[in-house]
Amino acid sequence: MKNIEMFTTNDGSIGLYDKSLDEVFHSKYGAKTEAFEKFIEPTLIYQEKPVRILDICYGIGYNTKCALKYFANIQEIDCLEINFELVKKSIEFEYDEKINEIIARNLINQDFIKFYIDDARNSIQKLNKKYDIIFHDGFAPHKQSVLWSEDFVLKIASLMHKDSIYCTYNHSKPVLNALDKTGLAIGKTIKDDKTIGVIASFNSDLIKNKYSEIELGELKTKTAITFKDKNLNLSHSEIIENRKKEIEESSLMTLSQYKKRFSL
Repeated sequence: MKNIEMFTTNDGSIGLYDKSLDEVFHSKYGAKTEAFEKFIEPTLIYQEKPVRILDICYGIGYNTKCALKYFANIQEIDCLEINFELVKKSIEFEYDEKINEIIARNLINQDFIKFYIDDARNSIQKLNKKYDIIFHDGFAPHKQSVLWSEDFVLKIASLMHKDSIYCTYNHSKPVLNALDKTGLAIGKTIKDDKTIGVIASFNSDLIKNKYSEIELGELKTKTAITFKDKNLNLSHSEIIENRKKEIEESSLMTLSQYKKRFSL
């Protein structure tokens, strides 16, 4: 795989490093561990129920594979990934052999796992169904803002019903603001008293650790100005430059000014 290097994460599972972006696909503390703690554990209310899953940025499949391990009644999984070489390679990475066989079989017949190989912004516009669970696991916004724009997040929310659950590792202010603008209730996934990810749903009862009103107030500051990509076709550099200009022209208070109000 061009520009891709493998490394061993702290739980013994394999992670990937993209040299072209200078970015890792998986947390160094453990690729398998991260998949479970950030994407599976927050959605276990669906463990025994029929479930439809959307996996945005499949990569080498840890989130999908983990779902196959823990959910008993998966109806379908739609996987969005731009790099087909990664998808094909995913069946070689360590996991339960039967799960790898399921992935390999679905690469051919796409029985209940379907792969959309394209820019996720294009693929997501082809979807017109509702999902019970959505995993959002793209590179961070400073590397790949195209996957975190307010407009992309709004499209994700349109694929959710009242009790759907959205999960991501990304708790940056612009992404939280984008989620908040959709009307989703947002909360934290927490481990060892630290925020490790975000959970969102239109049903606030499904959110255990909700963001406080003071924390949500931070989303009204310059720091939380969202990435914009109205037609889902701008480049990363265009999105970043447009946001920079918006921040410069904004009359919103800074995050530090806001925190001073509450002695945070």
